[in-house]
Amino acid sequence: MASLESLKMRKYAAKGTIIQRVGQDTPVAIKVKYIGTSTITSVVVTTGTDIVFTTAAATDTIDFATYTTIGAVVDAINGTGRWQAMVVDALRSAASVSRLFSATVTAATDEVGASVYNIKLDTSSGLQYAVCLSPFTNFDAPKGHAVKLQEIKYGINMTTPAVNSVQIWKRLGTVETQVFGGLSVDTTETTISWASGVGYIGGNVNEEIIVLVKDAAQLDDATTNYIQVVGVIE
Repeated sequence: MASLESLKMRKYAAKGTIIQRVGQDTPVAIKVKYIGTSTITSVVVTTGTDIVFTTAAATDTIDFATYTTIGAVVDAINGTGRWQAMVVDALRSAASVSRLFSATVTAATDEVGASVYNIKLDTSSGLQYAVCLSPFTNFDAPKGHAVKLQEIKYGINMTTPAVNSVQIWKRLGTVETQVFGGLSVDTTETTISWASGVGYIGGNVNEEIIVLVKDAAQLDDATTNYIQVVGVIE
């Protein structure tokens, strides 16, 4: 249990409100960073088969038939010794095949200036939108923070609204636990909050909160589809 002094320090270190929003094919399922010493040639995702990481020195193929979950894919990438990976807007337990967006992934720059490759969810073939509220959003972020989820807002054109199609999960390391399941709503913008916006779902130190909205049958692409979460990091 955290001491009173450590709780005070976390409160004083609070960064304030976080707003995360994702739309069609924009959730970052896996964030990857090259930690080798060679020249990068390409990072290519094929949604039904694999991810291929190519440098001047080596080619690493992560096959979805072998690594059948997002977590297994991330662990395999980390096991190369040349690339570093972390799960972001996805569950480790989610199937890898037909989950990731087919693309030749170009390098992006994260908030601390590091070059990263953002491998994104294919929201139509994966049948879900997901967004992560995390106390650490890059590979070098310090540990010891916590997040609180205050509000979810979404508008998604779905085929089959259903019970437990809006989900909230907590993730600590490799352990994921569902803490909320609700009825999804088709197309209409929907807001979920607690105690009229005063309450929240809180994570423990270093625990991430993932919000999913999914469909069991069909989820067509639409540029108007989105999930937005509002929370606090401390």
